[in-house]
Amino acid sequence: MSGPIPVAAPLRVHDRLRGASDGPRRVVHASSTALYVDLDGWCLGLVSARATRVPCALWSTLPDLAVLHPVAQVRDGLLVVGDRPVRITRLVDPRAPRVGRHEEWSPRRPDAMTSALDGLDLPADGHLTSTHLDRLVGRGPGLTPLGDDVLAGWFTARAALGRPDDVLAAAVRDRLHTTTLLSATLLDCAIRGEALPQFADWLADPTDPTADALLAVGATSGAGLLAGAGLALASIEDHTTSRRVA
Repeated sequence: MSGPIPVAAPLRVHDRLRGASDGPRRVVHASSTALYVDLDGWCLGLVSARATRVPCALWSTLPDLAVLHPVAQVRDGLLVVGDRPVRITRLVDPRAPRVGRHEEWSPRRPDAMTSALDGLDLPADGHLTSTHLDRLVGRGPGLTPLGDDVLAGWFTARAALGRPDDVLAAAVRDRLHTTTLLSATLLDCAIRGEALPQFADWLADPTDPTADALLAVGATSGAGLLAGAGLALASIEDHTTSRRVA
């Protein structure tokens, strides 16, 4: 297999690649579904058709990335994997566009997730402080620790509601060095309101089917995002009003 790899790109991914200098990039993670590289301290991904379309990745239609040689470089504003350039053919805006009416939706957590989430000592009123950040950032195993997923859900929902918290966002940014590069990048995306498609769908239409689709993301990522969004909604009394991101 050879030739360019066509992809869709979130707007900021496109802009970051255009501004990146030419040269090799360190591969952070490589699997059959995703390849992540260090793009000047920001984690850039290439994901397969089977992978979750995270807002820091190029979205391909390849069924399996194992066919690619996991060596990456940037050349003329393009990611090149092995000898194959990744060409952006479509731009997408990953920001969660709106928040639907959530007052009638009852949160449901699978039994397997309950103990892990309860162990994070989350505040019932949804108001997070720097003390909570110290308990959450980098908490848990994997490329995206559960504590970070909770925070990502909180920040994304608050941004989608038009109620960001700049003070807490600055405090999170001061702590990004304590977690993984991918998770730090996804927290940066969340602060800007950028979301996984499954998360954006649930924010817009909080039903059991959209919740189930979100909970199916990763081992704990979907549950963490859902928990964080629930906290964000609890922290804002007027969250029943649908809003659109400007």
